[in-house]
Amino acid sequence: MILPLIISFIIFATVIIVNIGSPFFKIFGDYEADIKYIISTITIFIFPVTPIIYGWIVKDKIGTIIVGTVPIFISLFFGNLFFGNLIYNNGFSISRFFTILLYAVSLAILGGLAGYFSSRGEFKYLIISIFFGALWISVFLSGID
Repeated sequence: MILPLIISFIIFATVIIVNIGSPFFKIFGDYEADIKYIISTITIFIFPVTPIIYGWIVKDKIGTIIVGTVPIFISLFFGNLFFGNLIYNNGFSISRFFTILLYAVSLAILGGLAGYFSSRGEFKYLIISIFFGALWISVFLSGID
């Protein structure tokens, strides 16, 4: 159970470090915004791809569900709580909380299902897993304001 939690933390930390801002981008000068956009976009695909790869290699059903659910759920709540989308100027918004919760739960379910099906170890389940990964990307993009 420790390995899936470590991988979940690595995914979360990678996405947060890259998307919040890293001194790495300063070396690119004028191309800083373009490079950061490309790398940020690539890091978003870590969420649906990691449980698929982890499940296919390790075959740990519970571990892949953890890798598919925990990082996105924590990232969405961490980002929304600490960067002002959950708490407005006039206080906590319960409707915004439930919107974020529904969005996070739907992405977590899709990530968990992608990981679960890939851990089954058969090619037909890998195709189903890839479908859930593509659906994850579609849901994620639909939630961007």
